[in-house]
Amino acid sequence: MIISHKHKFIFLKTVKTAGTSIEISLSRYCDKEDIITPIAPEDEKMRARLNVKPQNFMDSNNKQRKFFNHYRADKIKKTIGEDIWNSYYKFSFDRNPWDKVISHYYFKTGKSKSGISFDQFLQANKFKGAYNYPIYTINDELSVDFLGKYENLNEDLTKICKEIGIPFDGWLPKAKGNFRKDQRHYRQLYSKNQKELIEQYFKKEIDLLGYDF
Repeated sequence: MIISHKHKFIFLKTVKTAGTSIEISLSRYCDKEDIITPIAPEDEKMRARLNVKPQNFMDSNNKQRKFFNHYRADKIKKTIGEDIWNSYYKFSFDRNPWDKVISHYYFKTGKSKSGISFDQFLQANKFKGAYNYPIYTINDELSVDFLGKYENLNEDLTKICKEIGIPFDGWLPKAKGNFRKDQRHYRQLYSKNQKELIEQYFKKEIDLLGYDF
């Protein structure tokens, strides 16, 4: 996540929505007072080549972490206070849940090399880690000024950057994008029961953003 005092925006980072790529790209425009949370070591190497690194995410008094990667809206608001929360431009992204869960499956099993099947992944409820709704809502209400779609990533991010006054050049690195081996359309990878499981669990995201199978 990023809190930019320079440009007065808060980027709430969600799961499997190109969040790390967005974060690396937007980090280029941050000032020394801005808050940038750490990402995975391999992705930090990419960001380091841009002369940017995590900063200001620790509490200076007790040396404990104050801000986290996928910090929820309610926690950010409580940490930074009402004035900053209400006056800064807040944005986040989400993704078609059926596609997102497939991506989450390949990312998790690719990192752990577990070799479990997609059905086993679903039966173990590991898919629930891709539920982003609590990150950008508070008390069941949308808490960001703009909720973009992964499917419209470049278009939506360009709109956001225009709103916050960043001269976005369209550059997004490909971070965490090499885990998915099966490139078939997600509709080919679900049984009827699996499709309905995702539909039920991600109902709030589906209703909010108008997704369908």
